Amino acid sequence: MLKQLEVFLIAAVFVLVTAIVLIINTWQRADEFKTHNKNTQKAVVNGAVYAISKHLQNRHRHVQLFVDEYEQLIIHLNRFPSDEQTADDIRNRLKQRFADFFTFTVTDQKGTPVLEDIESLVGKACQLDLNNFSSSIKTNVKEVINQVVVHPQPFNYHYDIMAPIYMGGLSATDSRIFFASFYLNELADILKTHEVPGQSLMLVKQSDDNLIEVSREGAREKFSRNIRLTHEEQERILVNAIIPNTAWKIINLPDVKFENKYLHKLWREAIIIMCIVAFALFLLIVVLIKIVERRAVN
Repeated sequence: MLKQLEVFLIAAVFVLVTAIVLIINTWQRADEFKTHNKNTQKAVVNGAVYAISKHLQNRHRHVQLFVDEYEQLIIHLNRFPSDEQTADDIRNRLKQRFADFFTFTVTDQKGTPVLEDIESLVGKACQLDLNNFSSSIKTNVKEVINQVVVHPQPFNYHYDIMAPIYMGGLSATDSRIFFASFYLNELADILKTHEVPGQSLMLVKQSDDNLIEVSREGAREKFSRNIRLTHEEQERILVNAIIPNTAWKIINLPDVKFENKYLHKLWREAIIIMCIVAFALFLLIVVLIKIVERRAVN
């Protein structure tokens, strides 16, 4: 018959082996979760980059199509910028075509806006983009698109899309610019629809990558949080990607609480299983000891 000490030793070895197996299994599950989480982040970021790139490509294309469709009307406004009726007509057509439309203007050959009431809406950053785009189309009459950036005009954060207007046919020296501005709501919606639980997608500035430009909340003017990433948040970022033809890149900011909650759940499950096994062995030991004692008495 097994002595009590032998029973305890066998039970202890069994508990130890069970604990080792549970620890190894939990570590593996935690590593699998982290790997899966990173792969998910990559897929989410790549999907969002593709969606935003396609959205902006379509926006460039549709603005150019708008210019082609209403070329005579736009040229007329360029020649007679004080014609408010024509300006309102173009503005209303843009509102019908683009739900997130903000404002528009047309420029002269130097890239300077010709509409009299547009100065308060076209800031210095917009004017710089106009000048750069004007130079680009004068040196290349092929398809040219402007780099998309956020212009932080007070209460009207927006981005700009530009299209060339060739007054006398396809002549780069006689070009003008049609300039349309759009709110960032649709870009925020794209980020929102691509997010998964435990992750937050954000557009940050390439040249200042702790400055958040757009999140699911909208442009940074609408944030309920600080517009800059903390050092701790930057260290948590595992995945980012540049959006072509923009000044942005997308980051995926994981929620450390979400990840820790899942990992704590794994270890809690392991501890519960360990406690159940230990309790079952304790009961078994008690039963075996009583059986041994009864047989010894008999």
